[in-house]
Amino acid sequence: MKSLLVNPGDVVVTDFGIYQHWSFVSDTVCSRGKPMLISATKRNGTVKEETWDTVTQGKNTYITKVQKVKAPSEILNTARSQIGKWKYSVESNNCEHFVKWASGLEVTSAQVVNTSAGLITGAVLVGVVAENPKFVHFLGGALLVAGIFLALTRASEKVTAE
Repeated sequence: MKSLLVNPGDVVVTDFGIYQHWSFVSDTVCSRGKPMLISATKRNGTVKEETWDTVTQGKNTYITKVQKVKAPSEILNTARSQIGKWKYSVESNNCEHFVKWASGLEVTSAQVVNTSAGLITGAVLVGVVAENPKFVHFLGGALLVAGIFLALTRASEKVTAE
């Protein structure tokens, strides 16, 4: 972890290439002095509070701006209430859904919405421009445009005063 100054309740985003993983900064630290993170992961299939290094896996991680309607302590209590209970699903209960839910926001995932829109747009484009397209063309076009749409759905880094 480079010198990233985080506070309990902050939302950090870890860049895993094609997708981003969203986590809450906990109010506890691990034995190595780094903050713990609370998140929903496919790796666990649920919500866990884990060490910074376990969650971020050494990938680029930064604080993102999320409009929260709850105090940090309430967010962390809400998040912890789902440890071992949240049933992870990439479509409806992923890390972004979890962060927004625990923050008291509308439960959506821009990553899921934009990827779905990209799949549909790509397939439609192939149908419009290709002469006699085959299934593989529809699939390739859908995946290409979905990847582009997903790449454009990056959480922005929170600007902090130095």
